[in-house]
Amino acid sequence: MTEAFRRAASGGFVFARPGTPLNPAQADSLLQHLSNELETSRAAVEEARTRLAECQAAHKKAENEMFLSPDCPKVGRGLGMVTAAERDAWVFSKVIKEWEAVHFAELHLANATGYMWKLREQNSLAQSLNNNAQAAYHSYRGGGR
Repeated sequence: MTEAFRRAASGGFVFARPGTPLNPAQADSLLQHLSNELETSRAAVEEARTRLAECQAAHKKAENEMFLSPDCPKVGRGLGMVTAAERDAWVFSKVIKEWEAVHFAELHLANATGYMWKLREQNSLAQSLNNNAQAAYHSYRGGGR
């Protein structure tokens, strides 16, 4: 990174010396890092969406196979028949791995999206800091008495 900012454990950027104003070059560097990271995070969100869609399709396919399986309990009131809730519980027990994959894919997508939004917020802040740095740089006339 630079001496002005560094990557935090959360993946975002934090200032190495809070309270110390950025110069224009540091502000520009921060904006460039954020821009690159935003593009990377956008690609991660796209990948997470694709993975979620794949997991949902696999779950639905497995669920349908279980409902149509000859081993699937029959719903009814007769001997050896079960309630719809019992049949659904049986099907769910057979597709738990696919359901878990969907659940974790949803979490991954939520995390990737949250990170992208955090970067967008940081980018907005960095733009303001860049404006401040540019204004301070251009308003300095040098000298004293």
